[in-house]
Amino acid sequence: MTIGRYMSTIAVAALVGIATTAIAAEDVVKIGAPLELSGKYVVYGEQGKRGIEMALDAFGPTAAGKKIEIIFRDVQSNNQSTVTAVTELVEQEGVDFMIGPIASGIVSASVPPWRQGKPLWVVPGSSSTAVEKEVVGEDMFFHTYPWGYLYHESTAQGLGKVLGDSKRLAIIYSDGAYGRAHLPSAEKYYSEAGFEIVSKELVREGTSDMNPVLQLVRRTKPDVLLGLVQTSDAIQLAKQIEIAKLDIPYLVGTVYPQIPDWVEAVGPAADRWIGVTTYLPGLESTADPKYPKLFPGIKEWEGLFRARYNMEPEFLDVTCYTSAMMLFLAIDRAQSTDKEKVAAELKALGVQTMLGSSDFVESAGGAKNQAFSKTLVFQRQDDGYAVLYPDELATGKVLPRN
Repeated sequence: MTIGRYMSTIAVAALVGIATTAIAAEDVVKIGAPLELSGKYVVYGEQGKRGIEMALDAFGPTAAGKKIEIIFRDVQSNNQSTVTAVTELVEQEGVDFMIGPIASGIVSASVPPWRQGKPLWVVPGSSSTAVEKEVVGEDMFFHTYPWGYLYHESTAQGLGKVLGDSKRLAIIYSDGAYGRAHLPSAEKYYSEAGFEIVSKELVREGTSDMNPVLQLVRRTKPDVLLGLVQTSDAIQLAKQIEIAKLDIPYLVGTVYPQIPDWVEAVGPAADRWIGVTTYLPGLESTADPKYPKLFPGIKEWEGLFRARYNMEPEFLDVTCYTSAMMLFLAIDRAQSTDKEKVAAELKALGVQTMLGSSDFVESAGGAKNQAFSKTLVFQRQDDGYAVLYPDELATGKVLPRN
């Protein structure tokens, strides 16, 4: 074979290889999943991964005639790693769709690299209004978790009705994005519900000693203490409240009184804490009439989850399953990976999920696509839950700690 013919053969082979790769790429739906798979928020990432994987198994391996490829990346629960992971997904992998991360600060760090390509982004976490402000008007940002002010609106309204004149409120908030973002909403809604805010105390994230702050709170003699901190700090808060023997009748958190890691770490001191959530185990709900296998009733889904993982589901398992399933279905209904077409289908799904109706609406803060804004206020009572609010779902009454 002459050198010319040899080189021609190589060129043809290379072109065939490129064409084959291009065809293969066209047959794949790439979905990036940057999640907290290590670090201090690993409990969130683990639930996110379980939910996405379970949704994919239930939906099937293809959407719009293309194989679904989930590209997981560990953001390591820190901002620098998050920027690296999201940049890689957007610029190198060229994903058209993205699910996660979950923790508020980590989602905030994801916004700038996401903007480099703006894939359709489903965020099943982040309650921070700082993130909400960053994405005002963004067509490709879909939020499937309540913003923080919705926590405080529900909790303040619910407690305001049942506590009568016992409305002296102390607030402890962390110095990170989470605590600072939640504070203004908490002040607004508790004040509107008739609470007198008698103390606002700042604690550093990751501190091992909250006792000085707790002693300042003790002097104000509040009826209610609200802790605006992330789960790891909430463990310290609950333990040290117990050690200090603070005589405060009602302790209120955000989502953490439901999280098993918090409950296990805190032990008996977890009893009577009040929290807010979008999901509690065992609640009644019916399957979606059009897609009952994709969106079953809560109790049926919980049974499937236990059979798969041999454990009880948590609220982010449900949220991430629902979010991923909605995205898969929207891609399939669009019969396309064009993110504009998929966005239109996602808005028009009209399905009933375990978290409620899938309808996306503009949030009060201007984020264009917000779903699942309704929250439940609950209290831990004797290793179980009593729903306190809204009234139509209530299963018990609020109980003081002593």
